[in-house]
Order: sequence, then C-alpha cells, then structure tokens
Amino acid sequence: MFTKHALGRGLPVLRTERLLFRGLTPSDDETIFRFLNDVEVIKYLNRVHLPTKLRARRLLKEIWISGARLESVHYGIRLLEQDELIGVISFQQWKEDKKEAQIGYMFDRRYWGQGYGTEAVGRMIRFGFEELGLQRIEGKCHEHNQRSQKVLIKNGMKYMRTHKHFSLFPKNGQDVLVYVKEQTL
Repeated sequence: MFTKHALGRGLPVLRTERLLFRGLTPSDDETIFRFLNDVEVIKYLNRVHLPTKLRARRLLKEIWISGARLESVHYGIRLLEQDELIGVISFQQWKEDKKEAQIGYMFDRRYWGQGYGTEAVGRMIRFGFEELGLQRIEGKCHEHNQRSQKVLIKNGMKYMRTHKHFSLFPKNGQDVLVYVKEQTL
C-alpha cells in the first residue's frame, strides 16, 4: 500500500495492454502544452475566460505545485509501443484520511475514440483501490461532455448529482455531473 509520503519519493510505473503510466517530468511540458492549446481538449475545463496559452501555462504550474505538495498524483499516459505521451491522468483532492480522491484526465485529441480513456481510467481506479487504499473515487464532467460521461460509466461509476453552474468563475459556469465509484469489500 502506498502512502502520500511514499509516493513523494516517486510514482510506481503502471501498465495496461496498450498504455504505460509514468510520473510527469519537465520534459513532458512541451507536449502537454501542445494539447492544452487545443480548444477542443480544454473546452470543458474551468478556465474558459483565459487565453489558451495562459491557461496552459497555469494548468502546468498547478500540476507541478499540487504534486510537490502531495495534494495530487499526476501520471503521463504513454502508448506502450511508442513511448509517446498522449494524455494525463490524476487523482486530485486526495484525502488520505478519508480514503477518497477525485479522478481527472485529458488526452491529446488525436487519440480520442480509441478506448484509451476507458482503459486508462480503469487502470487508475484499480491503482486507487488496490495500491492507495482509496474507498471512494469521484469523477466530474461537464454535462455536454458525453465522451467523458461514457468513460466514467464504462468503468462502473454511478451518477450521484449535478453541480449547477459549477466553475471557478461563476459567470462561466456550466452544469457538472458527479459520478462515484466506491470500493466494495
């Protein structure tokens, strides 16, 4: 079982049939920046009022800061065969004492519709339950993000509630659907 303290020394490598998960490094910034600059990739994120390049820089900064503080766990998702970074997946708002976290993910648009999201989320959920000792994982997505809804549902997450006009900036708020999966003993 991994604790936050243990993960502070480095993330274990995770694998699926087609994917490799490794901790992010500064050399990944350029690739992440590229797909954060794709309007289709980021249109459901909470920073819609910011210009795309500024939004990308702030998100990268948040990833590094929250990881250093052990508030989150971010993995780079790579194609196993080519070692190409295609996305990022994370546990955010990780509350070790309550054994819960929120899962988040984003992928380079070139890799949408190929089952990578479902595969990655499934592996991360298993990691959370089996290796981090989580008992509850929450996933959120905007109501119009049907692809993300399908990924969560295919991984056994159940719809719980809707946050009305959810946003860091209320004028830009959209309804956000909340899905939950709990560890069954």
